[in-house]
Amino acid sequence: MSIDYDEAFARSRDVPAFSNGTEGETWMANWCSRCLRDAPFRNGLVKTGCPLVLISLMQRTPAEWLDGPRDEHGRYSMADQYHCIEFRAPGDGGGEPRPRPEPPDMDGLFPRPARQIRMYVQPGPVRELEVSAR
Repeated sequence: MSIDYDEAFARSRDVPAFSNGTEGETWMANWCSRCLRDAPFRNGLVKTGCPLVLISLMQRTPAEWLDGPRDEHGRYSMADQYHCIEFRAPGDGGGEPRPRPEPPDMDGLFPRPARQIRMYVQPGPVRELEVSAR
């Protein structure tokens, strides 16, 4: 697990992630129960699981959990309330993403961009454009 608990706790918001246990269990069943990052803990291979789950149990919301889609009234699906940016689905290969290697004996067509730091910022609401009648 590449996530450090202390750093993730410092970034987290001091707001409970879920309003009740049903909401938390529904979300975790949809995301955490199939995430490759937490699979060693679920299979009993390691003693500690995902620190983001522990932070949510401490009545905080991890910064890595971005708000999921909502309708025009602000309602959301419990299973999709947040989108975890650390989630790794089965078949994704797990771990950190790696760029494809250059073909042997060939230079790349374009220079590769430098790795960037993930920003833990909640995107703002999108406003509709005002169209004036002519």
